[in-house]
Amino acid sequence: MDLGFLGAVRALGELSAVTGWEAYLKFPLEEPSTRQNAGKKNQKKEVDEGHKIIRIWLNIDNPEADQLKIQGVEKVDLIDYKTSPDMKMKYLYKDRVGSYTFWGFTPIFKLGKPKKEVVSKKNALLGESGNWPEEKKSIFYKLRNRLLKDYETCETFSPGSVEIIMNHLTSQVDQIVSLFDGNGSFIMVFGENNREQFLFPGEIPAFVSYFKSKLEQHVQKDNGNRGMSRSCFCCGRLSYNPATLDKVFKFATFHKVNVLPGLNEKSMLKVQPVCQDCLQQLAAGRERIERELADKSAIFGIIIWLIPEVIEVDVAGRFLKKALDKLNFEEKGATGMGSEAERRFFHRLTKQDAGLVFHFLFWERIKAQERIHLMVEDVPPSWLAKLENAWVRAVEYLSMNWGRSLDTAFSTLYSTCMALSGQSNEDKVVMRDFVVKIIGKMLKGERLPAQSFKAMFVRRIPKLVFDSNAWSNVQFTSRKAQLIVEFLEQINEEVALIEAGFKIS
Repeated sequence: MDLGFLGAVRALGELSAVTGWEAYLKFPLEEPSTRQNAGKKNQKKEVDEGHKIIRIWLNIDNPEADQLKIQGVEKVDLIDYKTSPDMKMKYLYKDRVGSYTFWGFTPIFKLGKPKKEVVSKKNALLGESGNWPEEKKSIFYKLRNRLLKDYETCETFSPGSVEIIMNHLTSQVDQIVSLFDGNGSFIMVFGENNREQFLFPGEIPAFVSYFKSKLEQHVQKDNGNRGMSRSCFCCGRLSYNPATLDKVFKFATFHKVNVLPGLNEKSMLKVQPVCQDCLQQLAAGRERIERELADKSAIFGIIIWLIPEVIEVDVAGRFLKKALDKLNFEEKGATGMGSEAERRFFHRLTKQDAGLVFHFLFWERIKAQERIHLMVEDVPPSWLAKLENAWVRAVEYLSMNWGRSLDTAFSTLYSTCMALSGQSNEDKVVMRDFVVKIIGKMLKGERLPAQSFKAMFVRRIPKLVFDSNAWSNVQFTSRKAQLIVEFLEQINEEVALIEAGFKIS
């Protein structure tokens, strides 16, 4: 993995105020998204409702004890999901190390989005037979066997505590069903009833100890290499307990099993070992990217990371912090990047000052694997501004009432290609990957296949007509395709100027 990319992620982590095990914490859920068709303003938006928390109020004999004796469940209630800075510590959350592990770092269970019908929701909790201990796909079965049971195994809970919890939840299933309602995502959080005040996992010492123990065993472990001196790939210092990058990134490509040697036990530490300090900073940096610098709206199923890197002298990260403040993705009073369709992710990058470049990583999550589609490095804000100007010229040339931001350009490219794709998922995936390649070429400043795109559109017109219910849909897609061709040609003119010796400025 490129040192520039890692250094930029690490620099973001250094800006965080937390160190040690706290650097690995993150929020359990992503922000709700607003999806909107590309182009004209004031179009109808589909907005996810806010996420919710179902709180399980545990009665604990002695909440300060190393081992918690659960006496029962006082009550179950519902609150809005919160993302204030103090909540990250209270949630005490970190993603599982694998999709099929039988434990989690914290007593939080992701319920997902509820079904609409009451019967369906109850079946999801208890299984279709209602006998959840035998229904392996039921929520209650997973809750007991893939989360809570390990707390007894590790003696964080006293024997019999999990059975007490599950009996109480089963008896209150109708209330849980009534709470499990809405369009947002839900999590179930186990905490303590402390004199009618709910204490979250991070406020209970035994849960904190469990988290730290699991972190040491599965993230900070030395893989039997303690005492083996290695130079840290990031900072260059000698480390006697080096880690591997798969503890933070599980990146792979379509042509290689992985792009990190740490994922292969035979080649561990041969390439890119990192010290524990850098591991913490990389983890904190990734968390910030996911929370503030990730886009999921431009291309469906693809996550785009933006990683800024300072190329001038940066004392104590002041230049980087100023740049992040100027991006202002984290709006006042909210955590995360805000509404997907309204924040104009790429447009804001065009307004950045010189002395900064951007790395872009396009990847998708496939179960526990993070599969890379494309990495583009060292893109200056000035080039992004030129791309946006090329889009504006294309829109004006065709006299279209269309959005002028670079975000609109990318989303229009995607929506047009999807409209031209066939009905099969395979064809849609092929077209999606084509869009990723085109955007990658744009960001790299390479010539674009404008004529090939035009030829592809002409070949697909008959099928577009056949599949459309209304001629207006064909006209609309044709107009967008014409706009995309003009956009590609405008960019090619910019690239030709650069090739002729004109610098990006």
